Amino acid sequence: MRTLLFLFCCLAAAVIDAQKPLAVVLGPSPAASDARAARVLQGYLQKITGQAVPIETKRSAPAQYAPLFIGAHPALKKFGLEPPPELPEDAYSLQGKNGAFAISGGGEMGVEYGVYTLLEVLGCRKYSPRDSFIPQIKNLQLPDYLYKTEAPAFPYRELWYEPAFNESWARWHKLKTNPKKNEEWGLFVHTFHQLCPEKEYFAAHPEYFTWNGQQYSPGQLCLSNDTVKQIVINSLRGHIRKKPAAKYWSVSQNDNYDYCKCARCAASDARYGGPAGTLLAFVNEVAAAFPDKTISTLAYQYTRRAPKGIRPAGNVSICLCSIECNRGQSIEEGCADFARDVQEWSQLTENLMIWDYVVQFRSYVSPFPNWHTLQPNLRFFQKNGVKMMFEQGSGRDRSEFSDMRAYLLAKLMWNPQANMDSILTDFGDGYYGAARPVVWNYVHRLTTAVLGGDKQLTIYNIPQNEAFLESAQLDLWPEELRQCLMAGRNDTSYRDRIAGAFLPALFAQLERAKTDSSRLSEMLRWEPAQLDKTLRAFSEGCAHAGIRNLHEGGYTPEQYRLDYLAFMDNMRRASKSRTTTIHLSVPASPAYEKGNPAELVNRLTGETDYRFNWLGFQGNDLQATLQLSADTCTLISVSFLQDQQSWVFFPEKVVFETSDDGEHFQPVHEEKIVVKADGKKSIRRVETSFPARPVRSVRVTAISLKTCPPWHSCTGNPCWIFADEIVVK
Repeated sequence: MRTLLFLFCCLAAAVIDAQKPLAVVLGPSPAASDARAARVLQGYLQKITGQAVPIETKRSAPAQYAPLFIGAHPALKKFGLEPPPELPEDAYSLQGKNGAFAISGGGEMGVEYGVYTLLEVLGCRKYSPRDSFIPQIKNLQLPDYLYKTEAPAFPYRELWYEPAFNESWARWHKLKTNPKKNEEWGLFVHTFHQLCPEKEYFAAHPEYFTWNGQQYSPGQLCLSNDTVKQIVINSLRGHIRKKPAAKYWSVSQNDNYDYCKCARCAASDARYGGPAGTLLAFVNEVAAAFPDKTISTLAYQYTRRAPKGIRPAGNVSICLCSIECNRGQSIEEGCADFARDVQEWSQLTENLMIWDYVVQFRSYVSPFPNWHTLQPNLRFFQKNGVKMMFEQGSGRDRSEFSDMRAYLLAKLMWNPQANMDSILTDFGDGYYGAARPVVWNYVHRLTTAVLGGDKQLTIYNIPQNEAFLESAQLDLWPEELRQCLMAGRNDTSYRDRIAGAFLPALFAQLERAKTDSSRLSEMLRWEPAQLDKTLRAFSEGCAHAGIRNLHEGGYTPEQYRLDYLAFMDNMRRASKSRTTTIHLSVPASPAYEKGNPAELVNRLTGETDYRFNWLGFQGNDLQATLQLSADTCTLISVSFLQDQQSWVFFPEKVVFETSDDGEHFQPVHEEKIVVKADGKKSIRRVETSFPARPVRSVRVTAISLKTCPPWHSCTGNPCWIFADEIVVK
């Protein structure tokens, strides 16, 4: 009997000991980073347990508590825990034994990252800045945890997605926070215009800037000009005086292709095997003036290929950009030239940063199934010794699956070898709940369509041009959406997330209808109220999903609705045109709509994207002659597009002429257009009407600027006019 009583008392004591209240334990003189991490852990543990969790700072562990040690502490060995080793920046160690737990870390953030890892082990999740899960565990027991140390695959991890702009979310997911980035970077990419301003120097010294083969242009700097080099050094010195604590300073090309081709720059390009060498020679000399700073420069577009015969200086960091890559395949499989560039640059420097692109910039809500490429690409970068990763998504705007992509990328940037399926399943179960399998089926079907087709997926495409978005893929989405909404019918937040998952399919349907004659004919038969109801459903769905803009230019869903209604009105108007044949005096560029003249009279009107329903003419005028199907005419109109960033300008003059015999033409209208600097995309319709007259032929002439105007950053280069639907009634 006494033996049984003794055993019972021992068992009861063990249970009571296992349920000791928790305490966070710091050493007597904790580092600031340890103290901050302790407060973070204390706050979450109190939410989990619903009980007070004190922070203790005694040399001995308080016997009445189950201790969670932060950093070094004399009592660690009492519990069989190892003293923390010296850890590199951001690395952390975790260990749990005998009812105690210990977290240590390197640098300013390592121990805090360890805290977040423990919280995830305990079941906490931070899916997005709006969506978190904290389990309720009244009698929380500290887990036994084999000693484990983790360090990031990439010492610098920055994610340009909306969740990462939330400091709490970014810290949880072990990313560079926006405040910290602003503290560390003095200037960030495309800085030539800041370091040697066009407004200050171009008028008096055009030779400081690009010679494009015909004239000087302020697009880039002349990097072989010693005065320019000194201007940049002096300017950078002034910037550093204003922000002396910043570590990184970008001395990098502007965002255009207009690099200098003067005799000295051309000779330097030839010496180094391309413009990257000329840029690097310039940046190395600038960097020599600032040995205690890291000078970053871009390997971007025309400077992407690594040079020959020159290396980056020790304090120069190369930011290599993957903007041209196909996202339908991994870099190693589908972008051999960029893979080569990564390998060549990694042989030249250990200070390599990758600027990668993981979103559809032209259509933030367009389906963009690049999931299968994210992990292989990060593994490839890790294998090639990349130290810094910048993953560019949709910035502060939410986009297609942006919460899920941000969550996955954050995990993979820390550890590209992690189990991607487990990460996504864990996210999906918490974020989509019972609807997760249906959402997964939708994503899988689109990914399979990409892999089963031509495997092309680019960051500046439109649904009309995406081969994987066949009707069969999109027609299934209403039933899938219904299933998902039923699965989440009792929770408003789930319903909004589910509806947001399928908005891209609705957007793709609407966009593809613009160039699908059968679908367009069907929509033209709709009552205006029916079309507006569909468009309002899309606009309101975007509002519920937090999508403010549809592309990087700031285009709102509501403006899209209004523009779509206007587009359909133009389609109805164009459908009444009386043209039978058309002839162009100068051929259109075959790059757009295959240069087919019929594009101007096919009754499909263009919008602000020059890549569909427009004909382009580079450096040439437009002159189109139309034969009519009727004997009289009362109206002529034609539309032009302006997108100055893409070198697309309105014509400076438009002339309409008519002929009653098809040979002799008389002018009926002339309109001059003053082309002004305007960064917005816009469409201008030139139109004239007159009393009915006998007309067999109409001639439309548009006089192009031929080259980018003097005020444009690429002045002197051949520019474009884009024309669309010529309507004759």
